[in-house]
Amino acid sequence: MIDKKAFLNALSFEDKNKVSKLYEKICFSLKTGREVYTEEFYPPNVWRYLEKAKGAFGINVSSFGIFDEAERKVIAFSQEEIWHFPISLIKIQNKSEFTKLTHRDYLGSILSLGIKREKFGDLICEDSSAYVAVYEELADYIIYSLKSIGNSPCIVKIVDIYTEDLPQHKFQEENIISTSFRLDSIVSSITGLSRSKALDIIREGKVIKDYRVENEKDEIVQENSILTIRGYGKYKIVSQVGITGSGRFKILLKKFI
Repeated sequence: MIDKKAFLNALSFEDKNKVSKLYEKICFSLKTGREVYTEEFYPPNVWRYLEKAKGAFGINVSSFGIFDEAERKVIAFSQEEIWHFPISLIKIQNKSEFTKLTHRDYLGSILSLGIKREKFGDLICEDSSAYVAVYEELADYIIYSLKSIGNSPCIVKIVDIYTEDLPQHKFQEENIISTSFRLDSIVSSITGLSRSKALDIIREGKVIKDYRVENEKDEIVQENSILTIRGYGKYKIVSQVGITGSGRFKILLKKFI
């Protein structure tokens, strides 16, 4: 079992108290042999690390977020393979024919109920509805508390994830050319701004890498990183697909739409 100090250092980008709780859950599962789940949904940079490093823990690590390519997931520690996670999928249906609701509208309506963002996972809009992965214990509370979004009445219900077709994240593939994988270079290539302008928006806290504001211009952007650039969109760095004749990198992105 990896020692606590090394564990905290490996996840130093995350809140220290949250990382300590993860370590305690691993230790508890090892000691008791019981299945242990996180009480929050975690971003990819956390659950990917834990799944890759599970050999060092001496325990099985798995994660689940309902949707294919889910970003935010609940993590489980166990001796055996996990078949059930304490997650429900709810559908929020907009009943107004005159108002089109956005991802931000649905997200804001859930937060307005006093629910922290970490307590629910991905939110995907489709047609006049939004689908949200939530902790089971919160599903009924949202169903009975959320009656409208702004002036638009809504209906909330639990969806059977095993019998109904589930929506998926929608992406638009894009290719960029960048001189390097440094954050300022990638941001410049995505936005079409000069390197100095890209540096300005990084310093202003408008660039979020893997769910945390990133202010270091020379931070290296890895494959599978998620970049949110305020005013420009949200992107997943897929892979390097080639090199130009001048030695610049051809990079494939997926833009969330």
